[in-house]
Amino acid sequence: MAEDKRKEAWDSDIRRRRRALIILAVLIVSVFACYLLCISIGSSRIPLDRVWDAILGHPHGWSDDMIVNQMRAPRVMAAAIVGAALSLGGMAMQALFRNPMASPSVLGISSGSSFGAAFYLAIGVSVWMSSWGTVLFSFITALGTLLLVYFLAYSKHGGTQTTVLLLAGMAVSAMFSGLTSMVEFFSDADTVQAIVFWMLGSFDGMTWADDTTMIIPVAIGALLICVNLRELNLLTAGEAKARNLGVNVARVRLMLLLGSALLVAGTVAFCGVIGFVGLIIPHAFRSLVGPEHKRLAPICILGGAIFLMVIDTFARSAMPPYELPVGTVTAIIGAPFFLWILRSRKNMLWRT
Repeated sequence: MAEDKRKEAWDSDIRRRRRALIILAVLIVSVFACYLLCISIGSSRIPLDRVWDAILGHPHGWSDDMIVNQMRAPRVMAAAIVGAALSLGGMAMQALFRNPMASPSVLGISSGSSFGAAFYLAIGVSVWMSSWGTVLFSFITALGTLLLVYFLAYSKHGGTQTTVLLLAGMAVSAMFSGLTSMVEFFSDADTVQAIVFWMLGSFDGMTWADDTTMIIPVAIGALLICVNLRELNLLTAGEAKARNLGVNVARVRLMLLLGSALLVAGTVAFCGVIGFVGLIIPHAFRSLVGPEHKRLAPICILGGAIFLMVIDTFARSAMPPYELPVGTVTAIIGAPFFLWILRSRKNMLWRT
């Protein structure tokens, strides 16, 4: 009987590994195809061959170069970076909390980070004339929020209970939303308008310089998580078991918290609050390829990039000449998905 169970588990792992390789290959091809298609689609449609020529530096006229290289390409790239970052951050949080409901938006991390950025928008122009000021303020409040929710909801014996986790996330999110409203109350009209527009989440106006700056904290955060993927697998079995297997739990936990905070802060600081990406993508792909994070991480990165590129293209093309806020679209999609997960989870603790 035991031999049969081991053979069944081995066969299941082989099937998941093959499925992961197929999905990864499809996503690698799809991310490049999606990048070109999203640049092509818009209020003025540009054929794919002309998009490709413009990217290679041989545009068919001044308008192609302006639309492709200065307007759409940096925006689509920003969407890909943010989607990848939020997906990877959501994957790390779900493993760290050992709970499928964990994500930056659900836990209030996005709200905390947005408060830091809003605070900087209100006072930062006179304090520090740099986009790094927004990143710094966002990172401090994102990390503080993540630590607060983690210690409120954490249990040594069973990860985090979903009820406690959601209540902690709701309370912290409400607190930072109130603080952000207070910042708006004491700000001038122009600052309030900027904060409100930014909090809806948008890639409008993103430039290559913004992308270059944003990729630095995102890359550091991704590195902190990816170098601990093996330890992340062990942590999902419980911290006691991981410690017995030689994992420095305190160090790994700190690196995961710092990495997740950098991923959230680096994206929120430039593009505002874009919720539910870190919930939808990791949860969907984990059900397909299993909880092995060395396989799951690259798939989440590519899947998140594709997802948000498509969402942003829809947001700017669905109702011309108007543009829908990206954060609003992801919330409309993500909220029902969140409720479905909550309804379908009879066992409220992490299951692998």
